[in-house]
Amino acid sequence: MKRLLQIEYIKLWNSRSSRFLIIAYFVLLTSIALIAAIKFDIGPIEFHLADQGIFNFPYIWHFNTFVAAGFKLFLAIVIVSMMSNEYTNKTIKQNLIDGLSKKEFIASKFLTVLVFAGISTVFVFLVSLILGAMYS
Repeated sequence: MKRLLQIEYIKLWNSRSSRFLIIAYFVLLTSIALIAAIKFDIGPIEFHLADQGIFNFPYIWHFNTFVAAGFKLFLAIVIVSMMSNEYTNKTIKQNLIDGLSKKEFIASKFLTVLVFAGISTVFVFLVSLILGAMYS
């Protein structure tokens, strides 16, 4: 299992577009914290988004998961390009020649998707927990 994940990691990290999309996904998720710091001062009207209660604990989970759901498009593009690059670069043929079975090939893709989902879930949880603790 570890070998299959290492193979996928090497393929994804050497692809410039995949690397950019993965990094952009996590950077945009951390930018939610910047939204909390925005203060609008329009003349006599002062508007601070964190004071409106959007970052309080019952609501932070809903807000962050809603925003993260929109950013999942980045990971979806990475997963689709991961499969299409196998055929374009003919790495699927080379992997099968080198001894990787079809079952292992599918398992490596499935494990990669599970790792993306797990890391993303933990990251959203930590960001929500930190922001909720700061503003509740």
